Amino acid sequence: MKLTVADYLDQVVGNKVLITENETTASKVQQKTTLKKAIETVIDALDTGHLGKYQITIRVKKGDPVIFHLDTNLINIPMAEAERLDGKLLDKEISYPVNLYMVMESEDVNKSGLRIDELANETDLAGNIDPLIKRLQEWLAEHLADVMEARADA
Repeated sequence: MKLTVADYLDQVVGNKVLITENETTASKVQQKTTLKKAIETVIDALDTGHLGKYQITIRVKKGDPVIFHLDTNLINIPMAEAERLDGKLLDKEISYPVNLYMVMESEDVNKSGLRIDELANETDLAGNIDPLIKRLQEWLAEHLADVMEARADA
């Protein structure tokens, strides 16, 4: 799916994004079935012409829950910060491919409290999702470990 900045902002600001929210534990969030459902839900939204967001509140043994979400966006910023998609970053007249980003929010993930990385581009989203599930499992394991390590040191 490709969108102009205006079309993207219209969906986000106009509450047209298909959002799914869930809650689970740190061990269950890394299971293949959980991640497959999350990725498929976002891809299904894109297939219907909508942006998608799949958010999971992760309960952990120590400290506040960690917020993880898959966001669809034109560049690597969280969907919640869509207003940053101004003319300085992207040309408003061009249609850009919608990518899928992995986002983790926790004061302990890093100094900014936010980690975002691309999971899939437009081509990846049209193919087999097994490599995406594997990449997402590894990413979650790494960054949840960062959070747990920071909390253990606190």
